[in-house]
Amino acid sequence: MRTTRTLTRRAAVAASLAVVGSLFAVPSAASAASSGHGIEWFQERHGLPRTGSVDRATATALRQASDAELHRAFRTAADLGPEELANARTVIGVGKGAQIPEQGQVIALMTAMQESKFVNYLTPVDHDSLGIFQQRPSTGWGTPEQITDVATSSKSFYGVAPFGSNPGLIQISGWETMPPGEVCQAVQRSAYPDRYAQWEQFARDLLAEEGPSVPPIP
Repeated sequence: MRTTRTLTRRAAVAASLAVVGSLFAVPSAASAASSGHGIEWFQERHGLPRTGSVDRATATALRQASDAELHRAFRTAADLGPEELANARTVIGVGKGAQIPEQGQVIALMTAMQESKFVNYLTPVDHDSLGIFQQRPSTGWGTPEQITDVATSSKSFYGVAPFGSNPGLIQISGWETMPPGEVCQAVQRSAYPDRYAQWEQFARDLLAEEGPSVPPIP
């Protein structure tokens, strides 16, 4: 009887230790991908290779995804792919280099998040739209080469590029006091003007997290 009780106690202790161990275990790649957000989760959901980087197939799927799914995939800066996060940091760096206030940097990040999720599209996906801001050569945003250079296209968005015929951010009168989503639309003139505002909090969190370590880009 004593032996049976001893074994029972040992089993209970082992079970308790297993539970505790599971609480502190490092998540595997599979469990991380199933956690409900991030590029790997998005890829798994769409039956794509779970690489964590945005390839052509992933970029196409992102373009076709609903806002609800995109909000689930992208919650923090860590949910972006490495190249896309680097592009976001470039947007911030160019803003710093041009002495654009943080509010303007937030607006630029909101815009790129809505337009491309920071994917630098090198071939047109809608008419002749290219790059992270989906700027169009045919409407005066520059050459394809200029638009698909992230730093150069960011300068165009901010309105500090030495070329182009479109008004950028700083050419929008009173932009500092306008609702951020309205400023995005004033620069972009999108067919979906109300969709920029949904990324404001994401953009603010992204700037707060990444901004301090980004050097100015002249």
